[in-house]
Amino acid sequence: MSSNQQAASSGVSPQFLIASAVVLALVASFWSVDIKLLSIWSTQSDMSHGFFVPVISLWLLWFRADKAPKYDQLGGWGAFAIGLAIIALGIAMRCSGILFRTTIIEAWSIILVALGMVVAVGGIKGLRWAWPSVLFLAFMLPLPASIGGVFGANLQAVATVVSNYTLQLIGVPAVAEGNVIWLSTRPLGVAEACNGLRMLTAFFAISVACCFILDRPLWQKLVLVASAPVVGIVANVFRITLIGVIYEQGPSEATSVFVHDLAGWLMMPLAIVILMIELWVLSGIVLPDESEFSYPDEVSV
Repeated sequence: MSSNQQAASSGVSPQFLIASAVVLALVASFWSVDIKLLSIWSTQSDMSHGFFVPVISLWLLWFRADKAPKYDQLGGWGAFAIGLAIIALGIAMRCSGILFRTTIIEAWSIILVALGMVVAVGGIKGLRWAWPSVLFLAFMLPLPASIGGVFGANLQAVATVVSNYTLQLIGVPAVAEGNVIWLSTRPLGVAEACNGLRMLTAFFAISVACCFILDRPLWQKLVLVASAPVVGIVANVFRITLIGVIYEQGPSEATSVFVHDLAGWLMMPLAIVILMIELWVLSGIVLPDESEFSYPDEVSV
């Protein structure tokens, strides 16, 4: 009996064995990229959610385990060749990142390599099972500085203006000047770290994960993802407004630091509560089905 026949009789295809060896080799080769990502997650507040993304990605694989292909359903040699081609493209992308000393390009090559692994091992059925997890990995990767800077600056300006109006609305004397809100007791600066980009990115990730696991109509999932920026801004405005109200009372420096940190921690629970309310509201909206309408018979005149 040949080695291929032995592998087939044991339920393991030869391309699965080869691809497994390729996976192990690639995981080892990407170790330096993993170290760089860990450093980014640890030092950049906008990327602190990156620690949770791989865990959620693996959980999505488990959650969709019923869609995973069996050994006898794995892709053939054609899918294996396509997968290797995608992996080669990812490796080329990483090499260009190393050549130009661009960590972002190196990091984003992980998506291509992971996609190639899935196709090489599982073929089309494997791709149908694992594509949400592969796509979700993008949330652990840093945005280019130009994109992050533009989004961050706009969010910073919006957070300042809306928070200033909110403080005035509830009776707190406040005047916005640039990215600083002047209270009667002290200035409240809306720094770059407080622009809400971290919350926006994290809430986008939560919304997308909910779309993958919830059995909802497509339009509800689209609404959920589209509302992520609004929810992120609302949570950040709540944070800045709460800090402004406390600062207006003239607290001590230690109390100010405590309130600042506490308000930051409350952003995510608040955003999740808003998400739950949004899902509850959407569940009560039922779009009419045209088949349920009864049209009057045509009347001839």
